[in-house]
Amino acid sequence: MPTVLNDFDGSKKAPNISGLELRGDEAIWQKLRREVKAISLDLWGTLLGDKQSPADTILHSEQRQNFLREELHRFGHDFSPEQMRAAYKHVWQYFDDLWERQIAFGAAEGLREMLQHLGVELPPASFQRVQRFCEEVHQDPEPLDGAVAAVRMLAQKYPLALISDTAWTPGRVLRQIFANYKILECFRVLIFSGEVGVTKPHPQMFHFALTGLGVQAHECLHVGDLQRTDVAGAKAVDMYTAWIRRPVYAGNEQQDHRPDVVVSSVMEAAKKLLLL
Repeated sequence: MPTVLNDFDGSKKAPNISGLELRGDEAIWQKLRREVKAISLDLWGTLLGDKQSPADTILHSEQRQNFLREELHRFGHDFSPEQMRAAYKHVWQYFDDLWERQIAFGAAEGLREMLQHLGVELPPASFQRVQRFCEEVHQDPEPLDGAVAAVRMLAQKYPLALISDTAWTPGRVLRQIFANYKILECFRVLIFSGEVGVTKPHPQMFHFALTGLGVQAHECLHVGDLQRTDVAGAKAVDMYTAWIRRPVYAGNEQQDHRPDVVVSSVMEAAKKLLLL
């Protein structure tokens, strides 16, 4: 997902503050332990690393571009690598615009936008072949420290939902990644923007998760690392919120949407909830 910076202002929920404020924070955790019956989790930057190495990012981008370039060549369309890079860059700008407007993006949309930028079309069977390649070219992202163990711990007590925005890689592939890490069975419901048609903070993403979990909004805690999408979206439907503050990624420039609690990781949230 695009990098969205944060400007959390170090209010009473931040670590390393006075004893009085810490007691207030603990009171919130006690309330969460009493009232929360289910948990929803963000994916990128919460469970899985969202920052591939530059080499991997370039490799996957070039693989998509080259596959499409070769497919176009089969139908008599010849484009230079520079033209393909420009089309691919255009698609990411298009993605950013959709994401800001809470409209889902997928490989089909990305491919159509590339072809339109290049001024060409592909037959349906060829289009589907390129789309599938674009969806499946990836390297399994690494789980963040403790994330897999935290999911397993939480699943022993709470029904879990995943609420994730997607881009080129669809829910079909992400489910397999979860299966590879043996945590797919930990989730009662998985909500992906590409399958819903909207992105966070759109309330539909959260309502689908609540329905799948079978709980009311005030009985669910959402854990995520982006305030604009995770915190604001969950709060808008009256869910509890835990913001994962990642200074290296999130910075200090995002509007503070006042999460109920602030943690450094899913593992910290799990330990707080489970009193470990």
